[in-house]
Amino acid sequence: MGTKPQSGKIATFGVRFESHDHFLVEYTDHLRRGFLVLPAVRTLAEGEPVRIKLSLPNRGILYLSGHALSADHPDAGGKGTLVRLTNFNREQERMMELCVSAVIGTHADAAPAEKRKPINVLLVEDSDNIRAELTVALTQRGLNVRVAENGLVAISSALKIEPDVILTDVEMPVMDGWTLLRMARSRKRLSHLPIVFLTSLSDEMSRLQGYRMGVDDYLPKNLPADEIVARLEGVLTRQRKQGARADAKASSSGLRGDLRHVGLASVLSFLESEKKTGDLRVECGSDHAVLRIVHGFLRDVRNLGASAKHLDRVFELLSWKDGQFEFISLPEGQEMDTGAMKPTSMTFILMEYARREDEASARNE
Repeated sequence: MGTKPQSGKIATFGVRFESHDHFLVEYTDHLRRGFLVLPAVRTLAEGEPVRIKLSLPNRGILYLSGHALSADHPDAGGKGTLVRLTNFNREQERMMELCVSAVIGTHADAAPAEKRKPINVLLVEDSDNIRAELTVALTQRGLNVRVAENGLVAISSALKIEPDVILTDVEMPVMDGWTLLRMARSRKRLSHLPIVFLTSLSDEMSRLQGYRMGVDDYLPKNLPADEIVARLEGVLTRQRKQGARADAKASSSGLRGDLRHVGLASVLSFLESEKKTGDLRVECGSDHAVLRIVHGFLRDVRNLGASAKHLDRVFELLSWKDGQFEFISLPEGQEMDTGAMKPTSMTFILMEYARREDEASARNE
């Protein structure tokens, strides 16, 4: 529920939730997408800046700011005024995700835990010390680990006994991780295997190249063992959801990856430079949008969410720091000249997004 605005130049409100369930509804409807409904508030003008003290069910406090949308905005459901949050950062998202986990956990604990089959990992690492330490750490956490000191030995080992996932270093003698990736994707028996790079590789274009070649995830070498296990489980879960993925992996027409590693801006720049034609699906949690791209130009956006305009939805997607993307080329000859938008260049979109971000930063200073 919301409280009356406090005095000051900028309207300030306090919002708290009567229960975890009330929070869960608001989180799934609005908060996870960077919006918030101010209950029973109808006095704000559209575009008016607001500040919000948000009290979470776990007693956490978030201090947010944003701008009011129309009091009649359909996404508010007639309950109040919808606010677009402008200072929504990763730490604030994390605090809310903890509340979501608490809600899920209270129900999940009542169900019997599902007995899962241990993950069979092929660990490829040329350093004897790192290889030994990781083997012990992953084995202690219930994984079955086989090892190889380079890519050549790994390919041979995978052909003999197929692992569930290959976790590999990139820089190795004899055969490095890039060559291992190419060889695995070119072989029918191995093309479906998830391959995760264990590397300090940080520049987005190198990671984008890895996604083009079919890498499934990137893990930093200093990542704690528990997080490595969680990320490997996440990769395998995505594989099960995607079903038959070998053809898509082996095909150069597809591109998929994680927004934590490659920002959407880099993906759009690449699709423009390569004059690609197809559909780019971007998703974060249960929210998603599909961008129709023709010869490197944006022609349509499907699923606008709370946005009234196509470009506003793209700007919202560009602000996502987590999630996945997947580009699928469309068959040649398919009719693609029509769209809801006139052809819009990615360069214009990215420059306009940067301009808006600069203006927002200046207003908040």
